[in-house]
Amino acid sequence: MNGNAQTIPFQVGSLKNLPALPEASVRILAAVNTPDISIDKLTSVLALSPGLVARLLGLANSAYFARGAVVSDLRTAIFQVLGLDLVKSLALGIVFNVQFDTRKCQQFDTERFWSESLLTAIAAQRLAADCRQLQAFSASTVYTSGLLLNIGLLALGFLLPDQINGILVKCNASGMAVGGEIARQLGHSHYQLGYVLLNKWQLPTVYQSVLYNYRQLDFSGPERPLLVLLRLSRQLSAGIASGKPIDQAAIDAACYELELAVEMVENTVEWLGENKPALDSLAGIMGGR
Repeated sequence: MNGNAQTIPFQVGSLKNLPALPEASVRILAAVNTPDISIDKLTSVLALSPGLVARLLGLANSAYFARGAVVSDLRTAIFQVLGLDLVKSLALGIVFNVQFDTRKCQQFDTERFWSESLLTAIAAQRLAADCRQLQAFSASTVYTSGLLLNIGLLALGFLLPDQINGILVKCNASGMAVGGEIARQLGHSHYQLGYVLLNKWQLPTVYQSVLYNYRQLDFSGPERPLLVLLRLSRQLSAGIASGKPIDQAAIDAACYELELAVEMVENTVEWLGENKPALDSLAGIMGGR
């Protein structure tokens, strides 16, 4: 990774308002970032947060996982429905959502944020399964990278609610890209803020590198295939969420570099579109207060 958190001089009070994690959240983050943790150990750590357990049970019983029988305990939810890797990724997202209360930023749509984050994560995971160049990255790493891609935007909605609200109002009226306007006004992108956040909370370096280098199109480090995949998946999720056409030239370029069949992208877009209502329900549980 090129650089460190100290090299990015954010104009947000040196991030002095960035909240410290509660002890329970610190232990949860440590648990979800332990590769070989057992289901029993993970269950006991997640139980430190009743609110997190309630949301994970809600996810297990959501339309997306529709199984018929009601799941009433977390171990069963992990073992029979969600799976260890997915629970770790979703728990990570929920912990971040709890830390960053964006309700003071009136235009910030938390459910839409998590819907697009889930679309990005799932698109990336599905496409990576058939991509030889992504074999160095586990399915859970790909999924979590997509889920955390825009975490800096969530943090900004909490740290700078009035300014971000103004940006959202302006972009909604003009059709301008929110990310571009944030970079113009703050001097740095929300991906860079996300990097600083993950660095401060000591998340694995692969996620830090993804955010630090996301806008560096000429980046040639080992995470390049993952970055190309995430940029493609982000375009797909934005197109599905907005209903606008997806740039075919960008799809073709990413598929060429990743040696990925265009048909796989088309099938993924179709699947995500068909399952978007269930994913929106899932996002509502993740983003609820």
